[in-house]
Amino acid sequence: MARKSSKANGKLALHLGVGTAIAGLGGGLLLTLGLVQNLGAGIDDPALVARGWQVGLGLSVLVAAITGGAGWVLGGRIAGRITDIGLAVGKLGRGGSEVRVRVSGDDEVGALGRSVQYLATDLADLLKNQEAAGGAALVSMDPLVKQLRDRTVPQRLPAAPGYEVDGALGAGSRGGLDYFDGVALGGDEPGVVLYLVTAEGHGALAVFACRLARDELHRALGAGATPRKALAHTNKVCKAQLPPGCCAKASLLQVTAAGAKLYQAGARSPLLICQRGEVLELNAEGIAIGLDDGPVFEKSLRPQEIAMSPGTRLVLGNDALHRAEGLLDLLRQHSPRHTNMFMNVVLGGIEQDAGDDGLREDVVLITVKKAGQE
Repeated sequence: MARKSSKANGKLALHLGVGTAIAGLGGGLLLTLGLVQNLGAGIDDPALVARGWQVGLGLSVLVAAITGGAGWVLGGRIAGRITDIGLAVGKLGRGGSEVRVRVSGDDEVGALGRSVQYLATDLADLLKNQEAAGGAALVSMDPLVKQLRDRTVPQRLPAAPGYEVDGALGAGSRGGLDYFDGVALGGDEPGVVLYLVTAEGHGALAVFACRLARDELHRALGAGATPRKALAHTNKVCKAQLPPGCCAKASLLQVTAAGAKLYQAGARSPLLICQRGEVLELNAEGIAIGLDDGPVFEKSLRPQEIAMSPGTRLVLGNDALHRAEGLLDLLRQHSPRHTNMFMNVVLGGIEQDAGDDGLREDVVLITVKKAGQE
């Protein structure tokens, strides 16, 4: 389901704040009860006893507010540190090695952050050593592999009535293993199916799996198959031809006059929905291509439908795009623009933020915008 993109959702701060407030209120009430019962026994004036209860309850509420506020602030600080570490781990899980973790304090959270930073540094050093040695593990950096992929990069994506459609690849020095294109839909409901195919790892098997999945998927869509049937066909072919455990991942975006529909097979990079100054994330369910003979694969495919109002923009990209610094700010700021200008500004901003050395990984950006204004 869609969710608003943010760095922290504040649940830890809320839970800690509520918990400490309840504890403070309970402690204050117990203290008030004990004092009033012990001292009230020797006081004959009921009004004075009632006044004691009022003062005790007021102080209990004050203590609850103070402890709750302190718990909220403390929870927010802890949540922020944990969120930074979680983002770094997620970036490592998506293949990024240039990770910087903000580490503060000498407690357990700080130790965890330092451990993640050590891991990221070791991975970056390993990657540099493999590049220097020309290691076979990084086949996707091979110029021949890049040339094979670049031959499939479309000059222009198919049009969809009522939409602005575009896609481009920003070349990085390390290359990449991402195939993308689109196929026009005919019949009673014209539109377009846009797809992005990649694979786990960088070895020769990953290159073969990715290209095989791309070719079969494009062929099936071109023959008129629906996205679900095209994915099912591609899965059967890959399962038959790939070694056990080797797989590919794909995201398909079907766009028609009725709206859009997202399919994902093993892909975890979300579709970004830009609407009214906000950026939402959307994922669909499905296992990777080539892992299952068919029944489980087809049953697991659960697409997500998107209502497309005028001005709504969808952004589909590879992992390198989602790792780009400042991507969400670029989308919020420039989403209302015409798509040609949007593509130039967003890709230009990402390349500029990459520094003097330029992009290290290929960045794929595919976008669809419903014609009209919000």
